[in-house]
Amino acid sequence: MRPLVFDGVGTIVARNLDGSIKYVEDKVTKVTLQLQFDWQAVMGGDSGYAFHYTAGDLQDKVSIEVPRYSAAIADMSQGGKTEKKSITFDETETAFLKSGGYKLAFGDAFVEGSDEVYLKDPDTDALTPLTRVASTPTDQQYTITAEGLIESTAANDGKELLVTYVWTEQGTETSFSGTRRPTAFKFTHRFKLIDDKTNKEIQCQLTIFKALGGGTLDVSQERKKANTSTMDLQVMEPDRTPDNPNGYAMTIKFGI
Repeated sequence: MRPLVFDGVGTIVARNLDGSIKYVEDKVTKVTLQLQFDWQAVMGGDSGYAFHYTAGDLQDKVSIEVPRYSAAIADMSQGGKTEKKSITFDETETAFLKSGGYKLAFGDAFVEGSDEVYLKDPDTDALTPLTRVASTPTDQQYTITAEGLIESTAANDGKELLVTYVWTEQGTETSFSGTRRPTAFKFTHRFKLIDDKTNKEIQCQLTIFKALGGGTLDVSQERKKANTSTMDLQVMEPDRTPDNPNGYAMTIKFGI
């Protein structure tokens, strides 16, 4: 096989060990594979050279950079548990009260009893809490309907409000316990290279038959900068299977 230049990225696929699809990503920033083999020197006598070398443990390194968040990466790299369920959000809104009241942006889904309403001082920004009542509020009180409509007295019309509340909808939640552990999976990286002699595409694939995730799951936010999650893979000794009868830890294939 002729030497090839590695450039560009392709598509990565992770499968559970039962064969089911776990994760597919084609917006990869970087896939790194560094195979490392070290010898352990056995010294004896007066010579400064070893008289024997024993193979050390393999130190292969694999890492993946992806420029977007995925619940699957949270699972594979951090042992997160993701489920579809009814979830709640803690909301904060500011608005000016007007005649006819103010309706919360998520009022149709807000959790009754979770609301707190404050008047904001225009000079000092100090917050003065209003008390919720069932009806006929004073200028230090307010009412709120099941749909999230807030009303007070005419004395508070035009004043700035700060409102905190909880609202709910069906969504996705990923949880991280203090005893979490990622589980092993099969990893493939499909990509193409160019043969500089023929100028033809060469189909390529890296397969790790049993990998264990780790690394940094980045859910930070920075102005005008996309975050990047880096998943480090530990290569494990796989079982012998019909698609890997020799029990290889990994293979690299080239269509040339």
